[in-house]
Amino acid sequence: MNLAHDSCQKRITPAGQRPRLAGVLLLWIIPILCINTVLKNSVLHAQALPLENGFAAKVNGEVITLGEVLQMIERRIEPNLGRFPESVLEIERLKLKPIILTEMIERKLLVQQAIREGLILPEDAVENYLQRTVERLSRVEGTRFSIDDYLFLWKQQFGESETELRARVNEDLLISELKNKKLQITQSISPKAIRNYYKLHVDEFAQEGRVKFRQLLIPLEDTDYSKIIAEIDTALSEGKDFSSIISSFSSGPRSSAGGLYSMSDSELDDRFPPVPEIVKSLKEKDISDWFACRGYSHKILLVERISGGALDFSDAQGQIRRILLNKIREENRIKFQRNLWKDAQIEIYLHGVELPKF
Repeated sequence: MNLAHDSCQKRITPAGQRPRLAGVLLLWIIPILCINTVLKNSVLHAQALPLENGFAAKVNGEVITLGEVLQMIERRIEPNLGRFPESVLEIERLKLKPIILTEMIERKLLVQQAIREGLILPEDAVENYLQRTVERLSRVEGTRFSIDDYLFLWKQQFGESETELRARVNEDLLISELKNKKLQITQSISPKAIRNYYKLHVDEFAQEGRVKFRQLLIPLEDTDYSKIIAEIDTALSEGKDFSSIISSFSSGPRSSAGGLYSMSDSELDDRFPPVPEIVKSLKEKDISDWFACRGYSHKILLVERISGGALDFSDAQGQIRRILLNKIREENRIKFQRNLWKDAQIEIYLHGVELPKF
């Protein structure tokens, strides 16, 4: 089982209903040995660093702290908290350590490259990005949220302040600008290549699937929380209708409609974890166990899952063109990535972590 790939991420791309933000920084003890790695097949050993305020790596002289790495690991693990035993999650944390550190190093290299090339974002770039995110998630949730709502909930769930979030979004946008510049494709894809691809991969093309589910929310801070949960569990055991239970007890935005949501698979993926994972794990008519998210206890009933149908060639052409362009873009990305890492001066301070060779 690979929980690293099972977890959702989304996610945000800052996004979310009132940001359901969850991510707790856990300080767990890892033996740290200082390994000085310069990416030209030379490895030097240095003095061990203390855990507190320790370095995880230096990238061309810029520091990535151990705390930042641990925080990112917890964000990746968060959708699986309570769904798997802690012993399994600890193993997954260890597996994620080199993966996360490598991702963070490459991110640092990309930002450094963007700055070297003099890329500058418009003043309102971050604000516009957050506004688009909030509008998209408001549509998904059926409730209108403001940027302030989003920032508050993001901090509540992931522990990241507004300043930290805006700085990260700014970096994301810089990286996106750099990639657009470096990976821009000028060549076109011929109609013959598109048709040949369709003939060879016809089974791959389908309309997007949809799901319908009902969601029940009970505030964790409700003074009658335990009593309400007990009443709901009793009602369910007696076979009472789930939608009527929602109408009677739920604090969700769609309680008057029985908590019903109908959305595409991609819209489901835009929701905060672990909702997408829970919905995908259910069979039709199944009701989930209670789970906590954004200050509420939730239960979900999967009403219907509709698989996507096959697409004919005329409807699939645009998708095929994007696939073929992405293949070219991926070839360019690998070349760009190799050059990005080739001359980087990278020092690693985590025992057992090896960086990829490009």
